[in-house]
Amino acid sequence: MIRKGLLTLGSLILIVLIGGATFVASRQHLTFDVPYPDVTASTDSTVIERGRYLVRDAAPCAGCHGDPAQEASYAAGADVPLSGGFVFDIPPGKFYAHNITSDDETGLGKVSDKAIGRALRYGVGYDGRALLPFMEMQGLADDDVVAVVSYLRTLPPTRKAVPPHEFSLLGRVLMATALAKPIGPAATPPARAPRSPSIETGRYLVESVAICRACHTQRDNRTGELVGPHLGGAAGLTETDDPAHSWSAPNITSDPETGKLAQWTEDQFVLRFKQGRILDGSPMPWPGLSKLTEDDLRSMYRYLRSVPPVKNDVGPPLVMVKP
Repeated sequence: MIRKGLLTLGSLILIVLIGGATFVASRQHLTFDVPYPDVTASTDSTVIERGRYLVRDAAPCAGCHGDPAQEASYAAGADVPLSGGFVFDIPPGKFYAHNITSDDETGLGKVSDKAIGRALRYGVGYDGRALLPFMEMQGLADDDVVAVVSYLRTLPPTRKAVPPHEFSLLGRVLMATALAKPIGPAATPPARAPRSPSIETGRYLVESVAICRACHTQRDNRTGELVGPHLGGAAGLTETDDPAHSWSAPNITSDPETGKLAQWTEDQFVLRFKQGRILDGSPMPWPGLSKLTEDDLRSMYRYLRSVPPVKNDVGPPLVMVKP
């Protein structure tokens, strides 16, 4: 009887495993029919300059899409080629940032304006497959989507083939389940981006352009899901020039004991950003953020001061990793 029970249990486990493997395999190449935004690249110099400001400074895209071989130049503030190749080596696999220059073969040269806009707005690639949720800019205003696409079209082509993603078993399971659907905007994006110094402008820059929550909110390292309090800080960042170091993104709410915003006046906040990188190897994208306009920085400060304070001590920004 015991042997028969074990055989039955083993058969059931085998059936479940085969069924699970079949399910996961069948959902690795899903495609999605989401609308193409009405996007046409502009040749207007003002629009292109707005796109450059978003891509190079406010977003800043070169932190992932920049050439890894020119990391030192990027850290010094140079506009490096956005030829991709940076790898996110995390539990779900190795994921490579795409070449977004205008090269026809390895970049966006043959990808339509509307397809680029769809990737930004809905997280769906030109092939209809869901993009990994690393580029959380779905809330970009319509005019800023046009500005970004317009600027990208001006980039000189850089011929550089980027390796395909390498999914681990966990990554394949996630692509079949938690990450199976592309992520679109949580609310209808504005037609025009707010520009005047205000909390509204700050909210837009923090939440939809600079995506401050991506680092300043704790994530689950296995799934990438945000699991901590909004903008309450995150420990264990590894994007650093020295693997012997680990970083903590500070709590940027106004909690009087643990929040960074409680320590700074508006003028001090602006001054700190204008100073750029102070700690070598910091994963904060200082090269671009230090070039933000004073009005935009003041708007961001005012918005962050309006965010509900969170008591969360993530420790010092830089710690040594034990060998």
